[in-house]
Amino acid sequence: MAPTIAVVGGGPMGLAVAYQLALEGAKPVLLEADDRLGGMAASFQFAGQTLERYYHFHCLSDHAFFALLEELGLADQLRWKQTSMGFFVDGRLYRWGSAGSVLSFRRLPLLTRLRYLLHAARCLSLRNWQHLDGIRATDWLKTWLGDKGYALLWQKLFAYKFYEHSDSLSAAWIWSRIRRLGQSRRWLKETLGYLEGGSQRWIDALERRLRELGCEIQLSSPVEAIRSLGPGQGAVVQTPAGERQFDAVISTVPLPLVAPMLQAGGADPALVAHYSDQVSVACACVVLQTREPITGNFWTNINDARFAIPGIIEFSSLRPLQGHITYVPYYMPASHPDYQRPDEAFISDSIACLKAINPDLGESDVLAAHCSRYRYAQPVCGTHFQQTLPPLNPLPGITTVDTTVYYPEDRGIAESVGYGRELAKQVVRELHTSRR
Repeated sequence: MAPTIAVVGGGPMGLAVAYQLALEGAKPVLLEADDRLGGMAASFQFAGQTLERYYHFHCLSDHAFFALLEELGLADQLRWKQTSMGFFVDGRLYRWGSAGSVLSFRRLPLLTRLRYLLHAARCLSLRNWQHLDGIRATDWLKTWLGDKGYALLWQKLFAYKFYEHSDSLSAAWIWSRIRRLGQSRRWLKETLGYLEGGSQRWIDALERRLRELGCEIQLSSPVEAIRSLGPGQGAVVQTPAGERQFDAVISTVPLPLVAPMLQAGGADPALVAHYSDQVSVACACVVLQTREPITGNFWTNINDARFAIPGIIEFSSLRPLQGHITYVPYYMPASHPDYQRPDEAFISDSIACLKAINPDLGESDVLAAHCSRYRYAQPVCGTHFQQTLPPLNPLPGITTVDTTVYYPEDRGIAESVGYGRELAKQVVRELHTSRR
């Protein structure tokens, strides 16, 4: 008999897990608390078009995602574009992201500029990252760039994303981010991808395939409790609709969200605390539609004392959209007082920032605005991070994963899809083995 497996969370990893489980002959039941699939890749209606709540793009190394698109018949809908980057420092916009722009950036001594380029090259050539795992990212960057280089190029980016956690981050984590973007170049020019129709295109296609394969999908179904029945006995999941027994449960939601599920299921308090102690920062992400582009760049880093903003993303510089769409993300711990501000405050600050970058932008040029929030947007990956994570299988019949499991890689669609599919194969193999 085909094993029944509950998949908690309908984000990219949960969708990938459910898809592979169905391909392996299992009977997955996908449980999503939201009223739509996609997690942080989910979309909403904005200014007459379907748009991601949080920006996403694809890199040339995203092979697991390419394979999924091929299986869904969407590979020919992937588009690539050479993008540019800017750097807004104390009221002035500079070109950034290329060797030429770095060398011409006279805000830093020539030696610091050369050290920056050498560091970028080292990130691309480095293969074994384990020695970076125990080094703080801030110390590593200061070693390469010096205090002045770090202060101008990185300090505000860390401070306005991680706040009091800025000095906790692992050098291995920041290395993986630099390396991923550095590898996404053709002829030395940054090249990023997007899917025609956006993320909703592949999410809708995968949902159709899942239903064809017999996967049961339950939206607006938050999991309230998970309880193990013991070795080889499976587990019980409780939702507002009641309790249901499964041969196995795979949770793909952020690890802190697993804590109340296990607590309600009667798990040991020490185990529950291991999940609740996982640290993440929240995000309030503003989306603006304007008549004209702000800079014409895709990404612009910001170092300006007036704005607690690490950067802006002009998404319409990558993907053709109605009007010019810019994302302005505000990352901060959910406990920070600013996170409690109303959406209108974040929107107002975002407009002020865009006006500072582009003085030609007037009030009438802002056509639409929206703010989305996500409590567990960015895990804080500290030194020796893997040693701080809860066990993959905390109780018999229960598996808990989220984007932290593929550290040092940062959260991404391709990484989640690749890991989720391999995990599904492993779970099915183990179930078959236990039944022999």
